[in-house]
Amino acid sequence: MAQYPREFEVLLPVGYTDGAGRVHRQAVIRKMRGHEESLLYDQTLSSGRLVTELIRSCLIRLGDIETVTSQIVSEMYTVDRNYLLLELRRITLGEHLPALYVCPRCDTEISVVHDLNKIPVRRLEEGQALADITVQLEDGYVDREGALHTEIVLTLPRGIDEEFVSSIAEKDPLRAQDVLLLRCIKRFGTLPPAALEAYGIKILRDLTMGDRHHIYQALNSQMPGVDFQFLVRCGSCGTSFQGVIDVVNFFV
Repeated sequence: MAQYPREFEVLLPVGYTDGAGRVHRQAVIRKMRGHEESLLYDQTLSSGRLVTELIRSCLIRLGDIETVTSQIVSEMYTVDRNYLLLELRRITLGEHLPALYVCPRCDTEISVVHDLNKIPVRRLEEGQALADITVQLEDGYVDREGALHTEIVLTLPRGIDEEFVSSIAEKDPLRAQDVLLLRCIKRFGTLPPAALEAYGIKILRDLTMGDRHHIYQALNSQMPGVDFQFLVRCGSCGTSFQGVIDVVNFFV
């Protein structure tokens, strides 16, 4: 009788750093069960908390950590959490993910079947430390004293940041996006941290659309993790546009 694997070992793009400074990148997961399926219908869970509980329930080991708590999963980088969602979807429901996209030019519906084995994953090299992302703005931000700030230093978001903005995202997705980005800013020009906190997302709203686009482009191109973006071509009008695989609907 054939024996099917019950545990699956995967390598995280970044890894979890514990209190002693040790990095844990080897994760062991199992297939989702009915217990995890019930989480998908739990109305008390925000989207960020849902991801935390799904991963915690299916994560058997994380490096040398035998008991993985919700707090540990919340402290993991979003890129690692997204990668684990991808692997959970693949081992539980198979490699093929049907998706539907709409052409922005002619409104034609385009059916695509993604092969989850072929989605690119960028990982840090062994022993490589996660570097901050530095973005040079073209127009920059002018503060209340008239000083111009054109450099932003960013770190990657974590699960705790996702959980924080989840409730906002339901009512105002753009505000949630800005709040999440604000929580990732380590330095904005020469603004003191107190000023950055006081200004809040007003700083991001005062940026030109070009600068805002440049920030997100830098995050998507420079950070490790799963590359969920790909090129879609409309067979009706020939238009090519960028599609994004929606992790929210992975298990629906």
